[in-house]
Amino acid sequence: MKNRLGRRSFGRAAAVATATAILPRTTAAQGFPNRPFKFIVAFGAGSATDITARTVAQEFTTRTGQPVVIENRPGAEGQIAAQAAAGAAPDGYTLFVTTQTTQAANIHIYKSLAYDPVKSFVPVSGLSRGAQVVMVRNDLPARSIAELVALAKAQPGKLTFASGNGSSRAGGELFKIMAKVDMVNVPYRAQPQAVADLMGGRIDVVFSDFFVGLPPVKDGRARGIAVTSRERTPGLEEFPTVHETLPGFEMWAWTATYAPAGTPGPVVARLSQLVREATQSEAYRTLTRTTHGIVFSGTSEELAAFQASEMRKWGEIVAAAGMREP
Repeated sequence: MKNRLGRRSFGRAAAVATATAILPRTTAAQGFPNRPFKFIVAFGAGSATDITARTVAQEFTTRTGQPVVIENRPGAEGQIAAQAAAGAAPDGYTLFVTTQTTQAANIHIYKSLAYDPVKSFVPVSGLSRGAQVVMVRNDLPARSIAELVALAKAQPGKLTFASGNGSSRAGGELFKIMAKVDMVNVPYRAQPQAVADLMGGRIDVVFSDFFVGLPPVKDGRARGIAVTSRERTPGLEEFPTVHETLPGFEMWAWTATYAPAGTPGPVVARLSQLVREATQSEAYRTLTRTTHGIVFSGTSEELAAFQASEMRKWGEIVAAAGMREP
C-alpha cells in the first residue's frame, strides 16, 4: 500500500510539474501580438526580397492591427541582416525575411559567419520561389545562350557578370562551369544595383530574379536571352531555358521567414499561421503572378526540412564553382 500511494503521489507531482513547465509555452502566444513588429530584410529596398517583405507586412497589419517596421540591412551577402536578426529578442516581434543566400549558401562560401543558419534561428514559413532571367547589356553581341557561350570562349576572362545575392552569383558560376568559359564576377550590395550597372553598360551579364530583371527586359533597357528553370516559364514562353543549350542547367531562388532562436513554440506557430495567411491573400497572389513566382509556404517543420536539403545542394554548387573563400 505504501509503495502504491508513493507511486500515486509521484504521479500527481509529475503531472503538476509537467503542467507548470507547459504553462509558460501555452500562455506565450496569449495576447500575441500586442505591439509593432519589425521585419529585418536581408537585401536592399527595391529588391525582390524587400517587396515580398512589404507585401507580407501589410497583410500582418491587416490581420493583427499592429504596424510593421521594415528594416533593410543589405551587404555582405545578407550577413549584416542575419547577424542583427539572430541577436534580436526571441519574443516573436522580430522576423527575418531572407533567402537561400543567408540560410543555405553562405555557410559553404565563408570561412566564418557571425551567425549559424540553423542554430541562430527558428524556421517560420516559406514565402516564394522563382527562376532567374539571364540578361545582357543591349550592345553585347549575344542574343542567345549559344552566342553568349561563343563570345565568352572567344574572349576568356573579359566578360563580366554582376551578382547582388547568392543565387545570382551561383547562376553565373554554374553557367561558367557548364559552358566551360571564363567570366569575371563583380559583386554588388543588392540586385537592383547590379541590374542598373548592366543597363548602364558597365556590366555584361546578370542572372537576375524576375522581379528586378524582367521590367528592364520588357521595356528594352536590357536584353533577356533565357530563363533558368528546367521548363519554359508560363507567360514567358518566348524565353528559352538555359537547359535547352546546356542540358541539366537549373537555378531557383527562394524567400522565407525566420525568428530568432529561443522564440517560444506557440509564438512561432502563430507567426507561421500569419505568414501562410499572408501568402494566400490577393495582394500576395498578384505579386507572384506579376513576377512569375511560385507561392512557397508551409509549417516551421516543413521549412526546416527544405532548408536542410537546400544546404546540401548549395554545398555541392559552391564546391563545384570554387566559390569558397580561400
